[in-house]
Amino acid sequence: MTNGERAAHKTPPTPHFLRATLGQLMVVAVGAPAAWLLLSASSAISLICGAACALLPQAYFALRMARASRLGAQRAARLGLAAEGGKFLLSAVLFALVFAVVKPSQPGLVFLGYGILWLVQLADSVRLLRKA
Repeated sequence: MTNGERAAHKTPPTPHFLRATLGQLMVVAVGAPAAWLLLSASSAISLICGAACALLPQAYFALRMARASRLGAQRAARLGLAAEGGKFLLSAVLFALVFAVVKPSQPGLVFLGYGILWLVQLADSVRLLRKA
């Protein structure tokens, strides 16, 4: 097999911003059932709502960046800035909805759930910077 054929058969690497989202999704997939079993139902719901306030905006950002990364660098940078703004706005809206609609019994756990997933994203960013 020639180099050209190898290059044609290679699967593209997972973009780095998608790895943070997948890491957060794994934490939620493992942590949500554990929280449900170990805590009261209302405490688990508070924790899961906070995690959703971090996971959904990160997924939005990752999808927007995946689309933007196919474009030129200058346009991708502008779209990335817009995606970051959208992520921030979506986080604020989700927090407002959680506190207005769900009315969690333990607000501290909402922020703990958000903070845990923020730490997952931070750890992935540090890993990426050390790799570069």
